[in-house]
Amino acid sequence: MLWQRRRYQDEQRLSAALAGCRGKIAKGLRRELCRLDALALARLLAGLWPRLEEATREQLAALAEEEGFIDAWLRALEQGKAGEKAAAATILGEMEVKRALGPLLAALGDRDEGVQMAATAALTRLRDRRCLEPLLAALAEPRRWPPARVAEVLLALGTASIPPLLDLLARGPEDISLRVINILGLFEDGRVLPALEHCLENGTATVRRAAAMALGETGCGQAAGSLKKALADPVAAVRAAAARSLGRLKCREAGDLLKGCLADATWEVRVAVGAALAELGAAREEQAMGGEHQDGSAGRRYRPDQEETPLRQRPVGDITGRDGFSPALPGMRPFNPYSSPESGKEH
Repeated sequence: MLWQRRRYQDEQRLSAALAGCRGKIAKGLRRELCRLDALALARLLAGLWPRLEEATREQLAALAEEEGFIDAWLRALEQGKAGEKAAAATILGEMEVKRALGPLLAALGDRDEGVQMAATAALTRLRDRRCLEPLLAALAEPRRWPPARVAEVLLALGTASIPPLLDLLARGPEDISLRVINILGLFEDGRVLPALEHCLENGTATVRRAAAMALGETGCGQAAGSLKKALADPVAAVRAAAARSLGRLKCREAGDLLKGCLADATWEVRVAVGAALAELGAAREEQAMGGEHQDGSAGRRYRPDQEETPLRQRPVGDITGRDGFSPALPGMRPFNPYSSPESGKEH
């Protein structure tokens, strides 16, 4: 117990010294850091990284390279136990080590969910476009590469992901197309609309339902026309998805059409229509209070001349049949298992 307490006190002292470091790291502190085990240093730095000054981070990254810590972390990422892999992935991502790209992509398919999450967070920090091709290929192997994690990294890469995703949608089999459709819906970008509308009009019932849901997720008002037509789809699940999306888009122009669907023979459609009408009512109240949607149409309007497209800051939808993971977005720190969101202190 004494050695554990001493180790904890030593790590506390090192943490305080690094957090208070201004300018060059003292030689004595460098020596003490170099005495640490590679994984102990990884956990120490991962918990501290958000609080460190940029100059301190640069010196620590250089020290890790010079002293062989980065090589040790790469070995741990490939050969270590689950906790060691997660620690290595986290610090490699925080330091934005470019040569860790391959091992991090491999770790994305690890059996341990904690390793997957740490690798995903690291890849979202790297935002290296070289991983686009392997990520798209990974969508064909959902049992090995969790599509939810793949989607997070693709979202972090921004609009550079859209053209290859559209290409994959055009030539992929239905199971891959469904995953691509769900991912495309997470971009607030009008460039995805023609492909999604084509799927809504010409796909199988499963594809049409996914496309209707994705069009609502885009937040683009131009999707309302196709969704209103889909209210007459012969498949109830597609009609229900179209109704829910019109509600998400707060398309008041569809109010009368939606009210007519309250008499639909299928309960699923009636429930979806009721929820959509409730959202439209909330939108009217918002406008009365000076909120958005002054033109009475669907959500955000896409401008063809816009250069950057924001991503929606919300949980990513049903990519694999499960909800509840959040992409690392601009302005949001990725998952770090060694720090709390409030203080950045080690658990």
